[in-house]
Amino acid sequence: MRSGRARSEHSVRLLELSSEFLCALRSDGTMAMRNKALERFLGYPPEELASLSLFDLFDPDDRKRVIGAGGLSGKGPVTFEGRVRCADGVHRVVAWRFLPAPESGAMYALGRDVADEGSEAALTAEIEQLHIDIGTLGEMRNNLDMCMTMEEARRVIRRFCVEAMDGWPGEVWIFNSSRNLLERIARWGDGDEDLVEMMEPADCWGMRGGRPHSFDPTGSGLPCKHHKVTPGRSVCIPLTGSNEALGLLTTWRWSESDDEKWDIYLRRAATIAEVLAMGLTNLALRESLRSQSIRDPLTTLFNRRFMEESFDRELARAIRHESTVGLIIFDIDNFKRFNDQYGHRAGDTALIQVGAMLRGIIRAEDVACRYGGEEFAVIMPGAPLEVTIQRAEAIAEAVRELIVRESGGEGLGPLTVSLGVANFPDHGETQKDLVDAADLALFAAKRAGRDCVQVAPKGGPDAGGGRADPQDALRTDP
Repeated sequence: MRSGRARSEHSVRLLELSSEFLCALRSDGTMAMRNKALERFLGYPPEELASLSLFDLFDPDDRKRVIGAGGLSGKGPVTFEGRVRCADGVHRVVAWRFLPAPESGAMYALGRDVADEGSEAALTAEIEQLHIDIGTLGEMRNNLDMCMTMEEARRVIRRFCVEAMDGWPGEVWIFNSSRNLLERIARWGDGDEDLVEMMEPADCWGMRGGRPHSFDPTGSGLPCKHHKVTPGRSVCIPLTGSNEALGLLTTWRWSESDDEKWDIYLRRAATIAEVLAMGLTNLALRESLRSQSIRDPLTTLFNRRFMEESFDRELARAIRHESTVGLIIFDIDNFKRFNDQYGHRAGDTALIQVGAMLRGIIRAEDVACRYGGEEFAVIMPGAPLEVTIQRAEAIAEAVRELIVRESGGEGLGPLTVSLGVANFPDHGETQKDLVDAADLALFAAKRAGRDCVQVAPKGGPDAGGGRADPQDALRTDP
């Protein structure tokens, strides 16, 4: 429902782009939407217009003509001139054109005051552009709602903005993860489409003020620094969602002419910015929800659920390509004692630092997870047993060098870890077999005095004297 309501809001905004009379009629002739130009022409209060049928305002003879021509059928298009009763009681002649709308029995009514100067060709061109705008923006919003990554959104924005911007050049920028710089994710109309740059928010007057900023030779605005060459005229519109700045839409014209077209274009750009802001807001929400579902909130490592899904996928790939998969499971030694001595807050700090260390020491293709409590796991696709052992020893050494501090205070007690190593296909062919084998190796490291690496026995968990006893499985250190 939210998406449908958003599209309706944008349709209303697009209606205001026209200086002619535009409205959407229900099957009974009442106006579901109408622009300000029509309201001003008719002169009735908005609450009264909401209940009036447009056809009830027609001169009776003209109403008979349009009904006879099929104007109420919604099948159109129908074109005719008819007299309309305005709020002052005067009947004025309007040139009407009725077009079918997507909803059954509904239609669009488009018109202009015959007494005003203006060409019918210009009205027709404006109507056609309005249809293009509505269709393009609706399709862009639908495609943005289907995007799962920012890279997909980037391609959608570039694809549709070329058409929605009517060929005028432009760019879309979004904040980076640190929210201290803006990254250009899309550019169209001036070449360099694949160029990605960064800029400071202060380089844009629109971002400084948090509102649209327009520059033209006759106005008081200043050109923004992010334009390497000063354009003839430009506008920068901040993209805002959920009361938070997301980024920026900027568009420009090298020529200083086309003043009349520029004013209309500014209104269109504002509507496009709203579509982009809502689409990017929803994408950020989807990315956040996905991250919450697969990441541990404390360490930001992947969680156990994601590890289990990834492990099955990597095993299937290794079987297909006759490759290997390494597995390391380790936990922090005497962690309960550390928590009791320094407090749970210090314990959380230790877990965070171990997670940060792990991200810095693994390969890009490895999967590091918080397996549970003080226990961690690393999946190493394509790694033979020797490489997995070397990585486990590097992790043990890196933990020994960690200095756990809280709020810049003195270093707390040293940390060590016990690590168990298993490898596909040496220690099993299923996820359960490999996890059991690495668990047994971890228990062996505990029994060997902790702070060491142990390798699972060849042949899987049953080859080294059976499973660990129930007391070991409790994972508690004295």
